[in-house]
Amino acid sequence: MTDYSTRAKELFLQGYNCSQSVVGAFVEELGMDFETAIRLSSSFGGGMGRLREVCGAVTGMFIVAGLKYGYSDPAADKEKKEHYQLIQSLAKQFKEENDSIICRDLLGLPTGEDEPEPEKRTEQYYQVRPCEQLVGYAAGLMGEYIRIKQMEEKKMEKKMRIAVASEGSNVTEHFGHCENFNLFDVENNQIISRSSIPNPGHKPGFLPNYLNKIGVNVIISGGMGGGAVEIFNEKNIEVITGAQGDAEELAKKYLNGELESTGSVCHEHQHHDECGE
Repeated sequence: MTDYSTRAKELFLQGYNCSQSVVGAFVEELGMDFETAIRLSSSFGGGMGRLREVCGAVTGMFIVAGLKYGYSDPAADKEKKEHYQLIQSLAKQFKEENDSIICRDLLGLPTGEDEPEPEKRTEQYYQVRPCEQLVGYAAGLMGEYIRIKQMEEKKMEKKMRIAVASEGSNVTEHFGHCENFNLFDVENNQIISRSSIPNPGHKPGFLPNYLNKIGVNVIISGGMGGGAVEIFNEKNIEVITGAQGDAEELAKKYLNGELESTGSVCHEHQHHDECGE
């Protein structure tokens, strides 16, 4: 996924205001052209037109949330509630990290609005202002929400296939040298069929491509070499490592959102990437 935080900081250092910097970082995700995004968010810099009210980084985050997950039906009370819950949650997280969502508080300014003329972006300006870090934090926060949301949506897709690198019915420690792959076909977040296939071979680059060809969306293993992880990422196949125990129980835990990857590498082979496939 794009490093939204880094992109937002880059835009701020180019001279865009806080709100523009956050929204501009998400143009590809939103399917929006850059100029439209920048114009849309241009009024919110300086705490909304230098009124020093809600921080531009926060309003930028809200704009992205609205464009990505907002509602359009004025009678959709459930959707309104869910969206406002999202906005309040984002604001709460920003405030917990930075003590406020108000521009004047974040900058240590007195009560009241500023003159409309913006300050010159000098080296001194960037040294004393926390804005670069604030836009980076806001963009990172929004980006993390999108990542989690996309993972949840992927899990809820009507059909998916989970593979567990196994030794019989249990997950194996070494992906490339597993005995078999236990496969679990899923519809509506429920396992509808189970099968097992033998490991078809151990050679660099083969297994990730093979599992992709047979429709695997998620691979679960105890450990895995970095080469294999990179290929799975290129194929948009989610990698869960550090798993232990029964293969089917692990698949069910994944579907219930109870299984997280530890990023475990097959250390025994990491220098030769023998588990890297």
